[in-house]
Amino acid sequence: MAMKSELLAHFYGEYKTGGVFGKKNRVFVYLREDSVEGVGAVFFSDKFNERELEIDLKQIQDVRKTNVGGEECLQITFRISNNLVRNKADEQILFPNLEKIDEATRMIWEQKKKIEDAERRKRDEETQRKNQQLIEEQQREEECRLFYQDCYQFHIARHNRPYFELYRDGLLFQAIYLDEEKRLNFLQIDGYAHAENNGCVPYDKIHYYEKAGSVHYTTDINGSFSSFGGSFTGASVSKAAGIAGGLLFGPMGMMAGALLTYKPAEMKMPETSAQITSEAHRIDERSVILNYYSDVKQQLIDIELPADCYNFLQTYLPEKRHSIVMELEKETIKNVQGIETERPQIPEQKAVQIGTDESMEEFENRVKKLKIMYDNGLLSEEEFLNEKKKLLNF
Repeated sequence: MAMKSELLAHFYGEYKTGGVFGKKNRVFVYLREDSVEGVGAVFFSDKFNERELEIDLKQIQDVRKTNVGGEECLQITFRISNNLVRNKADEQILFPNLEKIDEATRMIWEQKKKIEDAERRKRDEETQRKNQQLIEEQQREEECRLFYQDCYQFHIARHNRPYFELYRDGLLFQAIYLDEEKRLNFLQIDGYAHAENNGCVPYDKIHYYEKAGSVHYTTDINGSFSSFGGSFTGASVSKAAGIAGGLLFGPMGMMAGALLTYKPAEMKMPETSAQITSEAHRIDERSVILNYYSDVKQQLIDIELPADCYNFLQTYLPEKRHSIVMELEKETIKNVQGIETERPQIPEQKAVQIGTDESMEEFENRVKKLKIMYDNGLLSEEEFLNEKKKLLNF
């Protein structure tokens, strides 16, 4: 049972029914913080009929002093509102000959207004809170939009850099772009989180890029089979064959299994119907492999990129295409081998003699190229060791 609110005031009275010697009837009103309850009466056919009252103050429509049947009464008009009663007319209850009617009227009105004012303030505060929340959300959205716009302008739009878009959704953006030094940049912008990530591969570290994977198709076959009637006569049927065929192929298997019998049979074909449908699915596993040298790991690394970016790379980095790089490296091997075979061998020379910065740079380039060719399978173990000896004796 719900706890009742605090009692603020109470008023009593009494009236008679049935003339001078009639019955005395008591009436009373209890005013609580949020409700009114008591015992009053309704006036019907020139008579007062007792009635109980228990309503919220919010349901009260009017409170006034009036005169009914020669009795001074407190009249409360109220409205019942719930899911079961709709559009119901206001009801009235009377408290005949109630003491302190004026005070009761004033206090009920004041408490009703106090509750309504409190609810109004609560609604106003909630409206203000929602408006403030909306303003803050709009400010955050504007800050996120400006952050995203600044990042996009700085990396791409301001310099009109060529880029390939990997993903875009609202203030989320991922792309690959080339800067003025032909470095390959991997950009990620998250405007919502105010986050920006940008990694790049220097041009001279890019080894090659090439297509990988393929497109293939799979087919789902769906079918239904029904058989009616049919029989076998005059045959010695292999039970094992029939059961095995049935397990494997269902109704069709029983027929196929029966055909495995060692003695011919007269077979009456059943009425059958079959419906087979197929649905082809395209599976695209194509991608682009970007091969570059990592200074951190001191080795060549593969990055898998979407297949669609191949045309972008081919447009802006055509010289790094796999076929071109491999052809150039083969030519380099041939040239190196040709030069070194003409150079006289000096077995006693174990240390590398380097006199100038130019010769040092040339030596370093040869070492790097030799390692790249060996790592990519362009040189066998024997060829690699031979070329290594030649370099050390250079």
